Amino acid sequence: MAVTMKDVHAALDPEEPDYEQAAKLGRGALPHLEVLVSSDDTMLASKATFLASLIKDAKSAEIVEKAARSNDPVVRVAAATAASNLTTPAASAVLLELITDPDPGVRKVARKTVPDKPSAKLAEKLKAVNAESLFAEGAAPLEHPPLVTGLMPGETGEDMLRGTRSTMPGEQPSAMPGEQKKMPGER
Repeated sequence: MAVTMKDVHAALDPEEPDYEQAAKLGRGALPHLEVLVSSDDTMLASKATFLASLIKDAKSAEIVEKAARSNDPVVRVAAATAASNLTTPAASAVLLELITDPDPGVRKVARKTVPDKPSAKLAEKLKAVNAESLFAEGAAPLEHPPLVTGLMPGETGEDMLRGTRSTMPGEQPSAMPGEQKKMPGER
């Protein structure tokens, strides 16, 4: 039975789609997902991006790459998240531009979803980005900058080399491992 746009909409219209069930639509859904990724409906485009990443087909990676080039940062965040469901080469291709995206939220998600063994091209770009981040913050250059830091304003990246977590300005370090850190004013 052929998959229709109506089938795809029915799977993605709920606020919280059942992606596992929706992925069973299979590769027949991919042409419809590609159309939805380019739509003006941000929520539908982001859901379509993620669903495409769950369908194991070469076309899936192309759809996620298309989402990564969207003008909408929400759709680009969905592409960065979806990259974690792709093969390492496909994920590396999607994340190559997203790790330096103009939107800080996109960059943060993209850097968190970098595969353990990224492509050589992505690894090289990450090293350059990390070096720029460290120098931009005024930190002394590190002999071996960390591969992925996802630095926030005020962080130097040195904590990543020590294997510790830094705190945000005004934030108190947690007393116990695994304890949730609190921002000023939180109880």
